[in-house]
Amino acid sequence: MKLRCLCALLIAFPPLAAAVDFDWSGFATLGYAISDKPYRYQRVIDEGGTFTRDSVLGGQLDARLTPRLSATLQARLAPSADSDSGWDPTLAWAFLSWRPADDLMLRAGKLRIPFMLDTENLDVGVTYPYARLPTEVYATAPTSDIYGLMLSQSLWSNLGEWAVDGYYGRIGTHQRVYLRRAAGEPEGRAGYDSTRMKGGGLVVSLRRDDDIYRLGLHRIRTERRKGDITADFPFTSLPPPYQPGEGFYDLSNAPQTKASTTRMLILGASVELPAAFRLSGEYVRLLNDGAVNGWNRWAAYAALSRRSGDWTPYVYLARMQSGSQVLNLYDAVTDNRVSIPSPLVDASQRAVGDMLLAHDQGTLAIGTSYRLGANTLLKAEWSQTRTWRVSGFIDPPAGGDSANQRINVLSVSCSFTF
Repeated sequence: MKLRCLCALLIAFPPLAAAVDFDWSGFATLGYAISDKPYRYQRVIDEGGTFTRDSVLGGQLDARLTPRLSATLQARLAPSADSDSGWDPTLAWAFLSWRPADDLMLRAGKLRIPFMLDTENLDVGVTYPYARLPTEVYATAPTSDIYGLMLSQSLWSNLGEWAVDGYYGRIGTHQRVYLRRAAGEPEGRAGYDSTRMKGGGLVVSLRRDDDIYRLGLHRIRTERRKGDITADFPFTSLPPPYQPGEGFYDLSNAPQTKASTTRMLILGASVELPAAFRLSGEYVRLLNDGAVNGWNRWAAYAALSRRSGDWTPYVYLARMQSGSQVLNLYDAVTDNRVSIPSPLVDASQRAVGDMLLAHDQGTLAIGTSYRLGANTLLKAEWSQTRTWRVSGFIDPPAGGDSANQRINVLSVSCSFTF
């Protein structure tokens, strides 16, 4: 639709169309990942292997309408955001850019927020050496896209080039929840809850030669498209013949709230070291008001890489952990037992635990990339993810859970631009 509108505009104003400069480009990644476990990790990775996790195809059109005004459209074909199977074409970017001055730019439309260091170029695999950006950090933000406005100011000082980005907007997205089943029952199922988000933030970046430092502060308000958000899971006591103090965390009578607010702090840096080494790291802290769930969390990673000709070997450690209130509630729900067996109580407690979206995991990854020409990057990586109390990225088999797991994943990919 937006492409047709742009074409109609150019046809309606022939002098403008004659002066427009068009530039197009494309990017793609063909990636394969396989684990040593029969259950799924990150929606699609298991011992059967998959091309779905990391593969993507995209194209971008940039049109310079005037020296100060331009338009950008980016179409992308990637795994569906609201289904565990299938691929969906989407219009990832669609915005107008206006530069009233050389150091000031206003963008309006569908934008990608500069959350993490590689958020804006997440789909363009040739721009970073890792086979997969650390999931613990890059899956922390509920969304990285908005329909809205972004104002960007560039400043120069003795320290380097500063960039200040302020934005505000809204977008619809989906939250995945995997509901476990009891032993002997069919495998669990994944559901997608549609939500609406709106909010804004401020991002300050400093570039000095090849080094970059970033600080971001964000505030996002979330509402469900249908119904309200569960604010808490109260404990309900059971009457005799159950023992005193026995009960269950009540899903049916849980208090509700219209919306929840998430505040986010992001710190990141990528610094060149002696002997061609590079040290990169990012830290994310989320605080959620209005609901007890896994969005109260922190995540971080540290990566060390070294460019040697066309090779760039690397290693990184990543960690994600929900807040203590969420993990303690998850433990209480998981450990809750009643003296008289009740499949209904057991099922409700599993559902409460799954709906908390709790995380407590870490990943060690070792890999390398090889630059095959100016526009092609080959990558290979072995990673091991260890879970402690729980991981919302794992779909455990019936009767199982995600605690105390070790998942080895082998990933190979080819990324290129054209």
